[in-house]
Amino acid sequence: MSAAGVVRPRPLSSFPIDLSWRNFVFALRTALAGVTALAIAYYLEMQDPQWSILTVYLLAQPTAGAAIAKSAYRVIGTIGGASLGLVILGLWSQAPIPFVGSVALLVGLCFYLGARLTNYTAYAFMLAGYTAMLIALEGAANPTGAWSIAADRTGEIIIGIVCGTAASVLILPRYAGVVLRESLAQLFGQLCHFGATALHPNVPMATFSALRRTMVDGVTKFDALRSYAVFEAPELRADDVLLRRVTREFLRVLAVARGLFVRIEDFQVEGAGPVLDRLRPAAQTTTATLERIAADPNAFADPRRVRAELLAARAGLGAATAELEAMAGRVPFDPLANGLLILRRAGDLLHGLSMVMVSEQASLRARSSGVRRPPPPPPPGAHREAALIGLRAALGIVLVCGLWAATEWTQGLSAATGFALILFFAVNQDRPGKSAVPVLLASISAVLVAYAAMVFVLPRLEGYEALAVFLIIALVPSGLMAGTPQYAWAGIFLAGFIGDEIGTGNVFRPNELAFLNSNLALIGSMAAGLVYLALFPVTSQANRDRIWTAVMGRLLPEAARGVRHERKVLGDIVDMLAPLLPRLSLDLQREEDFLRGTLGAASMSLELGRLNRVRRNADLPPAALAIITPFLTRFAAAIEHLPRAGRDIARKVDAAEAIVHEARSGLAALPLQPGSASAALTLRAGASLRFIADRFDIDRAFLTRSFDEE
Repeated sequence: MSAAGVVRPRPLSSFPIDLSWRNFVFALRTALAGVTALAIAYYLEMQDPQWSILTVYLLAQPTAGAAIAKSAYRVIGTIGGASLGLVILGLWSQAPIPFVGSVALLVGLCFYLGARLTNYTAYAFMLAGYTAMLIALEGAANPTGAWSIAADRTGEIIIGIVCGTAASVLILPRYAGVVLRESLAQLFGQLCHFGATALHPNVPMATFSALRRTMVDGVTKFDALRSYAVFEAPELRADDVLLRRVTREFLRVLAVARGLFVRIEDFQVEGAGPVLDRLRPAAQTTTATLERIAADPNAFADPRRVRAELLAARAGLGAATAELEAMAGRVPFDPLANGLLILRRAGDLLHGLSMVMVSEQASLRARSSGVRRPPPPPPPGAHREAALIGLRAALGIVLVCGLWAATEWTQGLSAATGFALILFFAVNQDRPGKSAVPVLLASISAVLVAYAAMVFVLPRLEGYEALAVFLIIALVPSGLMAGTPQYAWAGIFLAGFIGDEIGTGNVFRPNELAFLNSNLALIGSMAAGLVYLALFPVTSQANRDRIWTAVMGRLLPEAARGVRHERKVLGDIVDMLAPLLPRLSLDLQREEDFLRGTLGAASMSLELGRLNRVRRNADLPPAALAIITPFLTRFAAAIEHLPRAGRDIARKVDAAEAIVHEARSGLAALPLQPGSASAALTLRAGASLRFIADRFDIDRAFLTRSFDEE
């Protein structure tokens, strides 16, 4: 079958912006919330009313749960940050060095905590540091008016929060819990299609890899959506940990599918005659089942039927497996072991899909019973990276404040604001420029639009009603960008800065020179922030190294020695990998190598566990036992020493590969009694060894730690 017959076409619009009716609703309601917030701030005669409309866009989210989550944490972060800023100002307003040091220390601490946490909990801490810095620096010029500055800033932000959240909840709301279930059903269907693709021959590796990247992106977005849903209703909190398990099950299926795809591809080249005659019908039946489930939009609503179909497909694979095992001793060993490996991997795939369904159903039961479980611990080494992020943020603030003080720059506050803004995009991001550069370009565009409006439009408007109409017209296009995931941050800043720069106050008093000076400082400091981040990068490389060390130095040796069940080992590996998914840029070969190698290692643990079960089976012939037992001991020792191999690692990997090939050759040379249990067990061991041998060809860059290389 050709690739065209495998990969379903997806209708893609040639226009990059989402023009669906839901996105128009999102853009329009956000614009209405923004002009309402600005009107309230004008009415209350606040000092900087434009902060209210900026806040609306900074909080803009397509689902009610995400909006509520971000709003709740922004309120906490704003009030907490404003309070801390006033405390610092009260203590050190007349002592510049302790004052700047305290501000930098607080910002660094908040960014450290933001890097240790996830989603909007992290956002609250980073926002607290940002707000404290603004209140302290702005209040330093007028200490007696600092309380008024803090109160106005907090009030303006809360007005924006209330208006934005109300619009998300009251105007055609889209709830994260509903989207979560829809996303889960859609992702399950895509996963079934992905599994069917893995079972098809003649699919190009590039096509399969692209589909896997899409799946990884979908799993990452699902995990983020899961974190938002808990803010919509208390009952959704009970199933949060179980829904985390769904994410892990998705990753396990991805790991199994990749190994299956590679073995199918090689098997077609080798050929196997009678083996193929028994393998092909079972594979085709399984493929048809997966494609049928993938094509049914209501499949996830009927879990019993779907699980029954998956179980029936597994039973078919089991029957084919028994037929292949009965052929042991009658056909060549290697093709037979390869065919058995394909059937077992396909069974693992179906089991993983069933576990996704089981986990989802368990989450529903937890929601009704109120069962709650603690969240998983943070990834190893997270504190070190977080400390470096905090230190970098603190040092950056010291440098900006030092430049401000040394030059007595009148636009120093704008510069500090822009610089700190860019720092947000470097928290838990290996390539902050991917998000920060579009934001910088959007900010420049917003300034140009606002300047043109200030010169040509605002002087001709009379009354707030006319201004509101103009703002809505100007903000809806950028709101459509904000509702399109790949342009979200650019759209948010484009709309937010347009509203911020146009909202000049209760009385229109244009000052073009002040406008240009302030925005040149803001944009220039944002660009300087990008340069600063490039000079002082903090990446997840150290965490990846720790994951590699844990996998090779501890987890796989444990699986080889049989001291832990292989599925627990696999679970530990994907649990370590899951937090890093949002940070992987799979267009970079080294990061692709890391992802597929980690998934391959997770799958290898399954085969090592199977070898241990075969070894402990009383029906295994002594000659096979004499090969498998030393292999497991030697292989565990060989890979256990890889983290300490240093520059000799390539030779050590070659030595480990030689151990695998020696065991494979030994098993293939054994005489097998056709139809016997001992022959079937020997064949199973050969299938596992074939999979392990594949890893040395396919994942050598991971095994030799080449993903460290820039």
